[in-house]
Amino acid sequence: MKNYEFIIAGLPYLEPDFDNPSMDYDSLSAQILSYLDKRDRRYIDWLRFGLIPDNLSPHFYRTVAKNSNRFLRTYFAFDLMLRNIQATYLSRKQGLEPDKYLIGDSEIVEALKKNKTPDFGITSEIEFASRLLQIFEIKDLIEREKALDVMRWEEVNKICTFSYFNIDVILSFIFKTSILKRWHSLDKVNGALLFRKYVDEMRDSYKTIKE
Repeated sequence: MKNYEFIIAGLPYLEPDFDNPSMDYDSLSAQILSYLDKRDRRYIDWLRFGLIPDNLSPHFYRTVAKNSNRFLRTYFAFDLMLRNIQATYLSRKQGLEPDKYLIGDSEIVEALKKNKTPDFGITSEIEFASRLLQIFEIKDLIEREKALDVMRWEEVNKICTFSYFNIDVILSFIFKTSILKRWHSLDKVNGALLFRKYVDEMRDSYKTIKE
């Protein structure tokens, strides 16, 4: 018998407050996991795996697209789109062709490879593209990353709009705690350096993988 109602009713409300730690996220996550069955814990494993930039390979995105869980399929489709657009933006800022940094073979990917207009010819096709391109223009690295995480936060809320007591709500909660934990682990002195490392890792994750 599932414990979703019991678990979700006891979850605290989270907001994207990146500066003020408010709880022990590790203990809370461990408590949630203790109530879940093997299949649901596996979904959380998939989510956590996909939140590590080094793991974001073409194989991962192909495989997660076939996952039986709707949250995982939907979120990582969004994540792939976001990262492909970001890879294109960063590549062209550096005078590079984005081809080798992109994952997938969709019409959007082809537009990102070939279209030379400022919006890559995708803003009419991708709902969040205009906002994303505006975020990329934010000069302050920390503020830019916060804006990207707010976009991710809003996306998982959107995915769960009509979900109330199911595993998708729990996955959304785990996702949000992972964002908050990452931000709260940064101090003001080391934050910029750590995020520079994070951005470099994300860029490197787009290197062509020979399979």
